[in-house]
Amino acid sequence: MEEVLHRFEELIDKHFKVEHDIAFYERELNLQPKYLSKIAKKIYGIPPCQMLIKKQISHSEDILLQTDKTIKEIAHEMNFEDPYYFSRLFKSKTGFSPSEYRKIHK
Repeated sequence: MEEVLHRFEELIDKHFKVEHDIAFYERELNLQPKYLSKIAKKIYGIPPCQMLIKKQISHSEDILLQTDKTIKEIAHEMNFEDPYYFSRLFKSKTGFSPSEYRKIHK
């Protein structure tokens, strides 16, 4: 089980900017639907979609601090069509809007 999750994390590192569908990762890992969710919850206590979001938010934090890209540009880079949804998701995970995060941490 841990090997599968390790491979999943490697795939997230490669595809998190463009692929948000957990079914993609299940296919890449040759897993039955829902199996990835079952083992991620068992080992990490969170579903795989939350693991993916955690990676996206972490990378977005880096971009905010290391570049002057707009929130819209960052959302687009992370393959979010709606920058407002991206901002709401970011705030729900960090407690700050992307603009606030940049201002406070830069």
